[in-house]
Amino acid sequence: MPTVETGRLFVPHGSLNSLKAKDNKSERRRQEIVSAVVQHLLRNGFGNSGIRALAASVGISDRMLMYYFETKEELISAALQMIMGNLQASLEQIVPQRNASGAQIVNTLVAAGDADDIRPIMQLWFEIVGLAMRDEEPYKTTARNIVLAWEQWVALVFTQFLRHPLFPGQD
Repeated sequence: MPTVETGRLFVPHGSLNSLKAKDNKSERRRQEIVSAVVQHLLRNGFGNSGIRALAASVGISDRMLMYYFETKEELISAALQMIMGNLQASLEQIVPQRNASGAQIVNTLVAAGDADDIRPIMQLWFEIVGLAMRDEEPYKTTARNIVLAWEQWVALVFTQFLRHPLFPGQD
């Protein structure tokens, strides 16, 4: 039977498709797990976020959870990245795109922070900041990465605003 080299692994020809399907299925399952953990964190915060509690929220054993994620930190980081990505996408939908002043954009973002679907995210953010201030990982690194990503996003929003036709010559 012919073989195909994939990195250091030799796989019988024709088995590559089954490996890709397995990887896709595994990645989908990882995303399902992360989504369930996101919901758990938004409901409960980090107070009840041990491996067993996270696994129970997904409906799997803690061993199965560790099959998909080598460490709790890896799982928490993936969940926080998903939360922040979803928040950014939500905010992009409500940020005024045309004929808005900087104050209107800021007011829109501040008002969004008090919305029922955003409030749990803000509460979780302040928990992350508190844990980061105690030098706890992955919260310290995650908080730094989130702040950097938000800084870039805000700069992009305001750069687009400044390039609006109402403000010529401000590149």
